[in-house]
Amino acid sequence: MPGMTAALLAAPATVTVGQDVVLDWNSLASGVLVDNESLQNPGMASRSMAMMNLAIYDSMAMTGGWMDATAFYNYSGIDAGLISGASSEAAAAQAAYTVLSGIYGDQQTTLDTGLATTLAGISDGAAKTSGVALGTQIGQAILAKRSNDGYDTSVQYTPTYEIGHWQPDPVNPDQEAWGPAWGEVDTFALNSVNPFLPDAMPALSSQEYADAYNEVKALGSVDSATRTDEQTEIGVFWAYDRVGMGTPMTLFNDVLQTIAVQEGNTTAENAQLFAKATVAMADAGIVAWNSKFEYDFWRPVTGIRDGDIDGNAMTEGVSDWTPLGAPDGESLTGFTPPFPTYLSGHATFGGALFGALQEFYGTDDITFSLTSAELEALLADQELAELYGLGDLDDAERTFTSLSEAMAENGRSRVYLGIHWNFDDIEGQLTGQQIAQAMFANPFTAGAVPEPTAALALSALGLVLHLPARRRRTH
Repeated sequence: MPGMTAALLAAPATVTVGQDVVLDWNSLASGVLVDNESLQNPGMASRSMAMMNLAIYDSMAMTGGWMDATAFYNYSGIDAGLISGASSEAAAAQAAYTVLSGIYGDQQTTLDTGLATTLAGISDGAAKTSGVALGTQIGQAILAKRSNDGYDTSVQYTPTYEIGHWQPDPVNPDQEAWGPAWGEVDTFALNSVNPFLPDAMPALSSQEYADAYNEVKALGSVDSATRTDEQTEIGVFWAYDRVGMGTPMTLFNDVLQTIAVQEGNTTAENAQLFAKATVAMADAGIVAWNSKFEYDFWRPVTGIRDGDIDGNAMTEGVSDWTPLGAPDGESLTGFTPPFPTYLSGHATFGGALFGALQEFYGTDDITFSLTSAELEALLADQELAELYGLGDLDDAERTFTSLSEAMAENGRSRVYLGIHWNFDDIEGQLTGQQIAQAMFANPFTAGAVPEPTAALALSALGLVLHLPARRRRTH
């Protein structure tokens, strides 16, 4: 049910005694994603958040009293004697800690402090001791299960430089493609990525491609005469592309935390929500990256510069066209992310996130407010804000009157930055929602999600294509 409007600032990498263990460790994990630079990419961030939240969920499912649920994974090697009477909170915290420690060794001090804080709030005794031991085993088991999932596979990718195919951003020519093998990483809930892969993007010679081309050419240019200040604000608000922002997963986690607090979730409900939403996003990312390198489609910055040789008489090329780009935190002209365009990762992650929230709450009608660290950076740098035409920006918050409104704005933001075509966004939202809907329609266990039904596909189609592109802002 919808509740009162709430805002959540980017959370520091800390936990608070006496709070919800799910919220505490998701807040801490978001800070870890920001502070760690070596693994700061959307694939690893979504994988890590899913693994951590599954560790929390399975700890609670196994210890009982929190939810009527079956664990996501099968733990045949777990010491059954630890389960009865174990503290769910201690098990969940220890499991989350074990997973994050196994991935982010450079953040050990932060993680040690967080665990000590959580455990200090739990009374000493057999329940706490058993919970810690159980959580350690669960965390270690999840790390082992995902150790050979392909996350560290290295694949040589060489751009073809053919018409319609991806190549490095000419504004940042030293780019190397990220994630050519990420689409082959083992999924979590999906049995296979194949049923969820989209049809091919519009042909270069088509009217649909020309329409998308001319739209982003006008709206996404760094010196656009048609993009409004609000559209610029939207583009920046959702970005989170550069190192130091923690990837979009940090903002999407803020969405989950904001709505969970606002709607008054219990800890058990949060364990379910965060596990299902983060697993949906992780699998959505794998599907999106499979599509990206399967179709290898070019970005607007390349397509528009080569518009005169794409075989479409309706696309007039501009040899020096430059997008507004993903913010680099220092200058107006940003960058285009270093991987093919179709599907949009942002839109696919967002479709999975907001689709999961729609399924969990059984409604789209939830009003909430969200604060962007991207806009906070502009508020702290007046000169840069003025370069963006946002010198009058007075807060970093946006308010949405429905989940679908936020989902649509997140996807659309990439067109305003000039780094995606419209069809990257629309198809990404559809794909993400289909993944979330299929996951909620099946048992929440590893590999349980089969091919989406026609009913699910039509449901997702209606949710995306019939949404007005609207927003509300309060001061």
